[in-house]
Formats: sequence, structure tokens, C-alpha cells
Amino acid sequence: MASPQVEKIVNLYRTLARNPSLNGAKILQVKQNEISILGGWSQRNLERRMNQKFCQNYILDSKLQLLSESFPIDITTELLSASTEDEQRRAVLRQATVDNTTKQFIEIWDKHKLVKNYDLAVLDVHGDVYTDSEFSSFEWSPNQTKILYIAEKKLPKSKPFYKQKSLNSEDKDKKEENEASAGNEYLYKAHWGEQLVGKHKPVVAVLDTTTDTISVLSNIPDELSPGQVLWMNDNQGIIGVAWKHEPRHLGLIACTNRLSWIFLWKNGEFKKLSSDGCAVRCPRLSPNGKNLIWLEREAGGAHNNAHRLMHLDIESKKQMVNILIDIVPTSIAIKNSKQFYGLYGRLSRRCWSDDSEYIFLSTPQQNNIRSYIVDIKAKAVIEILNDKSSLTILDVKNDVIAFLQTSLLDPTVLVVGKFDTKAIDDGGIPRSKITTSTTIPGSENLMYDLCDYDYDNSDDIKHFNYIYFGPKGGDDKSVPLIITPHGGPHMNYANQFVLDYYLFVLSGFAVVQVNYRGSAGMGSKNVEYLQGNVGNVDVQDCVTATKEALKRYPWLNPDQIGITGGSHGGFLVTHLSGQHPDLYKVVVARNPVIDIAAMFTISDIPDCRNALTKEEKIKYHHDVCSAEANYHFDESKLLPEEAQVEMVVKMFKCSPIIHVGKVKAPTLLCIGSNDLRVPPSQGKLWYQRLKANNVKTKLLLYEDNHPLATGPVEIDNVINTCLWLHEHISPEKSEGVNSQE
Repeated sequence: MASPQVEKIVNLYRTLARNPSLNGAKILQVKQNEISILGGWSQRNLERRMNQKFCQNYILDSKLQLLSESFPIDITTELLSASTEDEQRRAVLRQATVDNTTKQFIEIWDKHKLVKNYDLAVLDVHGDVYTDSEFSSFEWSPNQTKILYIAEKKLPKSKPFYKQKSLNSEDKDKKEENEASAGNEYLYKAHWGEQLVGKHKPVVAVLDTTTDTISVLSNIPDELSPGQVLWMNDNQGIIGVAWKHEPRHLGLIACTNRLSWIFLWKNGEFKKLSSDGCAVRCPRLSPNGKNLIWLEREAGGAHNNAHRLMHLDIESKKQMVNILIDIVPTSIAIKNSKQFYGLYGRLSRRCWSDDSEYIFLSTPQQNNIRSYIVDIKAKAVIEILNDKSSLTILDVKNDVIAFLQTSLLDPTVLVVGKFDTKAIDDGGIPRSKITTSTTIPGSENLMYDLCDYDYDNSDDIKHFNYIYFGPKGGDDKSVPLIITPHGGPHMNYANQFVLDYYLFVLSGFAVVQVNYRGSAGMGSKNVEYLQGNVGNVDVQDCVTATKEALKRYPWLNPDQIGITGGSHGGFLVTHLSGQHPDLYKVVVARNPVIDIAAMFTISDIPDCRNALTKEEKIKYHHDVCSAEANYHFDESKLLPEEAQVEMVVKMFKCSPIIHVGKVKAPTLLCIGSNDLRVPPSQGKLWYQRLKANNVKTKLLLYEDNHPLATGPVEIDNVINTCLWLHEHISPEKSEGVNSQE
């Protein structure tokens, strides 16, 4: 029988899981008196132990007021979908099991019925279609006859050196047997790393729905992997991103630093449009087809640093590339007396004004997500006015903008605005909330606070920030505190709804999310400052945030402080438990980095080791640790033996393993057995050392990858984390806690 504590936590989780998340929105039609928008949502289905996807259609009047909304339609089995510009046809990529075989199909629907259905396995032109966030595309040509997408290259069949042949083989079987080559069935095929397993060599595919044929673009260099493709307005040209994968595929998820180019493919010819030595993403064409923009930064360096916004007049004979927004080292002043800290996010698929003169984009800024207007002629940046919540642009069509709005207290909602050039002066875009989130019981007792901190010392970078989320008040020293550094390390916390932290707070804790120095959203110099300082300044910032929160919120209990984090956040919480064993009383670490020296040769991202300073990386520029100094990853050149030893010792000394003998706090480890980013051996090492030192510890091993985000794994991980915290710093022993029964 479950204990009352377990039942309470599970019931709170069920309450929070009822809130769906807005994944995207597409503006379907903008008429004089009617606007049609399709919203895409996901919701945890606890009974089926999965995330269920559904869509809803919203009809608005010219004043952006909701007239009607459709009943939710389940689209869980849809992998990708796209509609023609006139909304008369819809293409769906669907995965289905037929005769015990999993296949992919592309379905073509009109307003009344299924028109065509292509069995991609039978057509056998390529492998599986890519549906990930890095490579995938799925869109109709402007003339509404062809579909453009990315798929795995068809590989030649292989057979063993010896296999007894059937006496009654059919001609087809004989033909396949003759086409297969012997001895290659165990050939190693490199892939693009964590969460991109099985993606070896992408190709650009075009399905022609008039001739019912599929073709693969030729003349793309073999050492390049294409993705993020889109049509030019002439129905012939194709623009995309090409990543260099020779001599080695490096992990691409969360790594914006991979050597790549914007390319144009037309009439069988491949042409690079962007400069050498850069990393690029998100090419976007203006409605008139003349302006091409993309995000760009130098290849190498910190995995997630600031970008430039690049612009090219695609129809100009000179084809001069210019910079609309440059890399921001710290911050710059922009219109309406705001500070801007650089570009870190993605561009929405459609992000242009109707006249092709303005761009709309969103990016992390400090501890929030803010949205902006970019005037391409004046090269001016204007912040779209908003409250303390985060605001993200999802889609733009005919100057109507679909936004996602959220905060730590509020689940995601769909908001729609209408752009007018008056907004260039003050950033004001009137908006209407199209959906509402369900009020969460107990939220009236909660608050969040966005906090900044600047050291009074001689450090080159003195600024970091943190977010308090928890009770509005309480008796002195009555509320246990959880410190949560983020992973990355060059990511950031923003003011967004997070189920895990809401669960912690509703069950009686307060949470402080730390954007330590090295986080994104605070300028490129802040990101780069962490190089050579891991295990030092990031640890210091977490301790400072802890002490500052205790001063600012007197209801927090200094004797009941826990820490939880994943990946680099796991690196930090294990560091904190060793360096400050008397401050932190309980630890939860998800896929933590424990020994950098032991990990860097087996991770899918061996090119980035923040253990070394930029100067040391220049010194070791022939080594895998060089990428963050903007040197290309090169394993073909060896360091002298003394330098190799020096480098490995430096990485070991800044790792948590050096402090493991000082750990006192009970520690829960949550490990993914299929993690390629931080190999599971890292967490197991910490577990074994804690057990040897008689520290209370527990290890949960999941058949999952780095995020631990699949349905049943996420549920188990989140609830076990909350229970472990309650077991060792119990809010029930404190008075004045705003927990919910």
C-alpha cells in the first residue's frame, strides 16, 4: 500500500499533468473579417504512459476576439504535417504497423477525403524520413504539387559471406541477393549523436504528387549532411543548411557550433551562400522571395553561444551578405530604452512581415524569453512590450503573429497579435489571449521573483541571475529550499512553466533556479567566462544564490537545503555536495558529469571541455579540447606526451570526483542507460564511491537517453526525486508552509 506521502505527491503530479503544453501554432488564413489558427498541443497521458498530441482550430474576428474553437483532434500518430498555401490540401507523415512491420507513409488529404497514400518502404527510394528538431523539413512547393523533406540515404544491401540459398527462391529474391554485397553487414556507420541515433547520412527528397515519384537531390558533396531545407519562390531552387560530418560526426543536439553552410541547390548545382569557418542555422526567406536571413556564429567554441543575424538579397547579382544583428559581448542599448543581450534562440519557420521589411524573433534574455522586431533597412532592434512572463513567437502570416506566453506560475497559452508599423516606435503590439490555462489549486499562495546579482570584486564577469519560485511568505525558517542549477552548461533558465518545480513547490518546498556565469542570454563574454572555470565560478554562483535567497526570503530554512540538477547541473550538484557538505542536506543528480578526464573520449561531444581556459585550448589546439577556442576538431594530430598528461590532470582536478570523499548528503542518482552525451558509467562511478564511503545513496537506471523524458521514465524520475527530497528535508516538520493536502 502506498504511503500518504506517496499518494499526495502522485495526486499533485496528476493535477499538474492535466495542463497541456502548446507545442506550436500555424496561422492558416487571414481574411478581412476572420482569422483561422491551428494550435498544436501535447499532454501527458498517465494511463497510457505517453505524451498525447492534439490540435485545435481557432476562429478569430478582425479584432482578434475568439469566435469559435474546434473540439481537440488527436494527432499522436502524425510525425509531420504541412498544408498547401491555399489550405486545400494537407500532407501527413504517419508511422504505422502493417503485418508486424513498422512503416512510414505520406498521406495526401483534400477537404473531404484521403486522396493518395505513399508507402515509403515499398517505393524504396530512401530510408526513414527525419522528424527531429535539427534536420527535418516538410513543406509544399509554392505551386502546391511537391513536398520537400529530409530522409536517411538508402544504403546498399549487405549479406554474409556464406548463406545457404533457398531452392525455390523467387526472381525478386534472387535479384536482391545478387544486388547485395558480401562482408559489409557489420560495417560501422557513424551517426549524429545523442537523440539522433540512426541518422547517419541525410538526403534531400522531393515527392511529386502529380507524377507520384520521389527523387533525391544529387550533387550535394558527400562530406556534408543537408537539413532545414525550404523552397524558393520559383519552385526550383532549394535553400538549406549543410553540416560537415567528415572526418567525424559530433553530437548536434544543443550544439550550435558545428561547422556548416547555408546552401542553394538549383538546376542540379550546389552553391554555398555563407562564409567558411562558421556555424549556421534557420534559413528563412521573406514573402517576396528576395530576402534570405539566417543565424550564424563562428564554428567551434562554446556549444551554445550568441549568434549574428545575417541578411542576403538573394536576387542581387552581387549577393553581398550583411549583418543585421552582430554578436553581443555583454549588452547593447536598443530602441524604447531597453537592453539587448544577443541572439540565442531559433527563428520561427515564418517570421517576416507581409511587406518583407521586418523580422519577428524571440530569444532568451537574462532569466526570460523576449520577442523583438528587427527593421532590416535601419538594422534596428525593437523589443515587443510584455509583462514579466516569457513571450515566444510561433508563427507570422499577413502581419498576424501567434505567440506562446507562459510563466513559472502559468502553463502555456496561445496569444495572437496584429503588427502595425506604429510598433516600431514603442514596441507595442496589442494581443489577445486565445486560450486560458486551468487555475492550479494552491497557486494563489505562490510567487516568483526574477533576481540579479553582481559581485563587488575584480572578476572580469561579475553578473549572474537566479529565479525564486515558492511561497509568498511564511514563518521564519519554515520552508525547505531546493537549489537547481541548469544543464548545458551554456543554457539558461527562463520564466516558464516547469512541471517538476511546480510539483516541488506545491508539496512544500521553495525553488531557486540559478543562471550561473556561463549561461546563455547574458552576452557572449558571459558564456565564454566559464571556460577554464567549471567547478569554480559556477559552483560559487550557486552558493551565492543560496545565501542571497536566504537573506531575501526569511521564511526559507537554512538547515533544510537540497540540490537537484541534470547533466552539467548534475556536475554542479555533485560538486556542491563535496565542496559544501554542511550546507546542502540532500542531492538528486540526473546523468551527472563526474570525471571529465574519463568522459571526454567517449561522449558524443568530445570537442568541448570547459575545464580548460581559452589560452590552454590554444596551447592544446591540436587536441579535441580545442573547439571552444574556435579551432576545428582534429584528432589526426597528437600532442606531446607531457602536454597530454597536463591536460588530463587539469580536467580531472576540476571534476566532482576529486571531492567525493567529503560528501555527506544522501544522494539519488537517475541514469539513462542509452545516454551518449554523459555516459552512464559517470553516474555509476559516483554511486560506487559514495557506497564505499558509507554515504546513503540510491541509483535508478532507466532504459532512456540523456533527457530522461520519455513518458514512463519522466513520471518515475520526477516522483522519485520529489519523494527523496521529502525523505531528507521534510516540509511537514516545518510550520507555515503553503503545501496542498
